[in-house]
Amino acid sequence: TMTENYDIAIVGGGPAGCAAGVFCSRAGLDTVVVSNGRSTLQKCAFVENYLGFPAGIEPVSLLDLLKRHAREAGCTMVEESVTSAAVDNDGFNLSLDRGSITTDRLLAASWSDSDYLEALGVETETESGCESVSVVPTSDCGETNVDGVYAAGRVTDTHHQAIVNAGDGARVALEIVKQVHPDFYNDWVAPEGYYEQHDREVPVGVEEIDHSERQQRAEYANKYMRTFFQSR
Repeated sequence: TMTENYDIAIVGGGPAGCAAGVFCSRAGLDTVVVSNGRSTLQKCAFVENYLGFPAGIEPVSLLDLLKRHAREAGCTMVEESVTSAAVDNDGFNLSLDRGSITTDRLLAASWSDSDYLEALGVETETESGCESVSVVPTSDCGETNVDGVYAAGRVTDTHHQAIVNAGDGARVALEIVKQVHPDFYNDWVAPEGYYEQHDREVPVGVEEIDHSERQQRAEYANKYMRTFFQSR
């Protein structure tokens, strides 16, 4: 049983949700990713067009990598379903199978686990080309009609492709980060001295590393991926 408060709760542990979690957490937001284990990606027999895997990758392996990435970026990962939701002071309360979560902001990134949005007053519309399916319309920043509630990925009628959904999750996450931390510039690792040679201060969100640190990170990353795929 748990009751915890977060800066942002992301419902959905697929490409959109995990990508959003990585960017939110790395920007310093206390982030939880709630997943019911029924990502639409699991309906795929084999993923052949996710950039970075030229020979393709099994859906279960890709999902494992996505969740590992979010976890190691600092996200709290919760494997449960959202049973209900309610406005809670200036944020939201999510009831789960066991316990509950309170959050300042909410990002819906799961198509199969989105019934809770109705109780919050989030508007839906018919999916283009499929009258039996409802999707969540959003602004260019991923905002729904309810303040503090955002949506990204398949639930917004974004294209079914996994990589497109991942990009949409990252895009909406960066919009949220921009609203919370207006001074945040970018999430990237730059070579040591890069900004000094351009007579600039290192921006918020940017980390500079020297050559030795770059080599250490590369060696760790290569070993990590070798170990991961050798264990499959």
